[in-house]
Amino acid sequence: MSKQLLHFVAIGMIGAALITSATFTFGQQKTRDTNIKKDAEIRSSGDSNLRRYQQSISADRLAAQLFFLASDSFEGRETTTRGQKLAALYLASQYRQLGLRPYGPKGVETSTALDAFFQPFTVYRRVAQESQLELLNDGQVEIASTYTTTKQDDLSYFLTGDLAHAAEGNVVFAGYGISDEKLHYDDYAALKAKNLSLNGKWVLILEDEPLADATTSLFKTAEQKPSRWSTQFINKRSAMWAAGQPKGVLVVSGISPRLAGSFSERAQQAALNAQRLGVLSLSESTSFPPVFAVSRKFADSLLQSAGQTIDSVQKQINQTLKPVVFELPQAVKLRGSVTPFEGLKTENVIAYIEGSDPKLKDEVLIISAHFDHLGLNPTLKGDQIFNGAADDGSGAVACLELAQAFMKARQDGNGPRRSILFVNFSGEEKGLLGSGYYSLHPMVAWEKTVADINMDGVASFDQAHAANKNYIYSVGTEDLSRQLLDTTKQVNEQYKTNLTLVEGQRFGSDHYNFEAQQIPYIYFSTGLTEHYHQVSDEPGTIDYTQFAQVVRLIFATAWQVANQDGRPASVLRNELVLEGYSCPACPFECDDTVYKHPGECPVCGMNLSPKYKRT
Repeated sequence: MSKQLLHFVAIGMIGAALITSATFTFGQQKTRDTNIKKDAEIRSSGDSNLRRYQQSISADRLAAQLFFLASDSFEGRETTTRGQKLAALYLASQYRQLGLRPYGPKGVETSTALDAFFQPFTVYRRVAQESQLELLNDGQVEIASTYTTTKQDDLSYFLTGDLAHAAEGNVVFAGYGISDEKLHYDDYAALKAKNLSLNGKWVLILEDEPLADATTSLFKTAEQKPSRWSTQFINKRSAMWAAGQPKGVLVVSGISPRLAGSFSERAQQAALNAQRLGVLSLSESTSFPPVFAVSRKFADSLLQSAGQTIDSVQKQINQTLKPVVFELPQAVKLRGSVTPFEGLKTENVIAYIEGSDPKLKDEVLIISAHFDHLGLNPTLKGDQIFNGAADDGSGAVACLELAQAFMKARQDGNGPRRSILFVNFSGEEKGLLGSGYYSLHPMVAWEKTVADINMDGVASFDQAHAANKNYIYSVGTEDLSRQLLDTTKQVNEQYKTNLTLVEGQRFGSDHYNFEAQQIPYIYFSTGLTEHYHQVSDEPGTIDYTQFAQVVRLIFATAWQVANQDGRPASVLRNELVLEGYSCPACPFECDDTVYKHPGECPVCGMNLSPKYKRT
C-alpha cells in the first residue's frame, strides 16, 4: 500500500483519487439489473464447480509462498533493487509452473524465458548525483557551491525539482513564501503589489514560518502550533506554482527554531539520503524548477547587494507579521545546474489464462496486486529489512493461489469463460508507478478489459478490527464498482465465507489507475495494520487460516465476473472524451490543472493520469 500516495489525506498522504462521480442513466441501470439477474442464475447452476475450486485454495500453500517471498533474502523488494527483481523472477517462475502464458511485450507462447512475463519500464530518481550553484555579480562568479553524494560544503545542496536544465536569472526575495488568507499573510500578493514577477527568476524564501520557538507560531494558528507552512514544504510549492513560474528556488535552511542541526549536518544527511533510492518517477524530469537549500552564509552574500541580511528581514517579518519582499539589483544573478542519475529498470509481471468461451474469451478480467515494498534501511539498529509480508506480499501470493485455482478449473474443462490477466505491479510504494505505466501502455485494450480486482494487504488486521479479525475492506466507487461490491456481498453469503465486508473506506493503491481509466474495479484490503510499513511486517504475523478465507472470497467474486454472461456495468469507451491528464485529487490546487500530456504533477509529484469526461 503506497505510503507516498496516502501522504496527502488526513494521515498526511493522498488516498486514491475520486473520479467525478456520475449517476447511471436509466438505460445503464436497467443493463446492470439485467446482469445481476443473470448472474444469480449462473450462481445457482455453478455452485458445485465454484465451491470445488474455492476449496482448493490452501492456507499451507499461501504460507509457504509468503514465507519465501517476504523472507530476508528478498531484501524488502524495493523497486529496481536485486530483491525486487528476484521477486519478479519468483512470480514468473510460479506462473510458468502453473501453466499460465507469459504476456509481457516480448512474451512468446513457446518461450521458456521468464522475462517473457515482464513488462519492463524505466523509472527516474528524484535526487541529484551532483549540483552546482553560483552567485554572479556583473558576470563574475563571487561564490560557487558544489554538492555531490560524497562531497558537501556549507553553502548549498539540492532538494527537489527539475534535474534536466541549467538555470540562470535574477533574484527575488519572497519572504517565507506563504500565501494564506486565513492567516492574513501573503508574500505573493505583496510581490504583486510591487509589480514584481517570479517568472524567469530565482526566488529566495525562508524556511518554515514566523515562530516564537520550536513549538509556537507567531501566526494566529490553532493553539499557536506551527502550521502546514512549516510541516509540509509542498504547501510552499503549491503557493509558488500558483504565483508564477520561477527559474529556480532557494530555501534558507538552518534558521528555524523548529529544526535541529547545523546546515553542514543537514547537507551530510541529504547526501546519505541520496545514496539510497528515494523517490522515483516515471518522468525523467519535472516542470517544477530546481530547489536548493542554502545556508545563512550563502543567503547573506546574496542579500548584501540590497543592504539586508537574513537576520534583518526575518526579524522585521516576525515582529510585524507583514511581508517583506524585494528584487535584488539586476547585476546580481544566480546560476544553477543539476546532474541527474541515469534511469533505472524495473518490471511488472504479467501472466494470462485464456478463456474457454469462444464469444467471451476476448474479454479480460484483470486480477492485480503489487509485489514491491520498502527495501532496507541500513541506518536502523537491529532489523533493517522491511519484509512487507502483508503489504503486499499477501496480495502477490494471493494472485498465485487464485491462478492455481483457475488453472485447475481450466484443466478440468470448467472455464473460466472470460480470459484472466494476472498483473503484479512494481513501483506501487513509489507512487503507483507500475500501474501508472500499465495505464498508458495496457497489454489488453481497455475496450476488452471488463474489470480489475486489486488486492493490497489482504492478510493481518487493523486496530479497528482487533476484536473481530474476520473481515475485509471491499472498496470502490458507486458509479464504477457497485455491481462488483454487490456480487461480493452475495457470494460471501452464498458460499459461507462469512467475512464482515466493510465498505466506505478509501485507500491508495493501484486500482486508482483503473478508476482513472473508467474501468469497473473492486479493491480488497485489511487496511493499515499495526505492522504497516514497519520492519515487523513479517510472515510470522499472519493468520493463514483467515488469509485463505479472504482469498476464497476473492476467488468467488472473480469466478462470477469471469463466468457471468454480462460484463460489469461500465461506460462505453466511445462515450468518453479524453480531456487531458491530471494528478490524483489532493488538498492542493494542482489537481484542478489539466495538462496536455502525461508526466508528473509539478506540485505534488504524483504521476499524471488520464482525465475523461462523458459525452
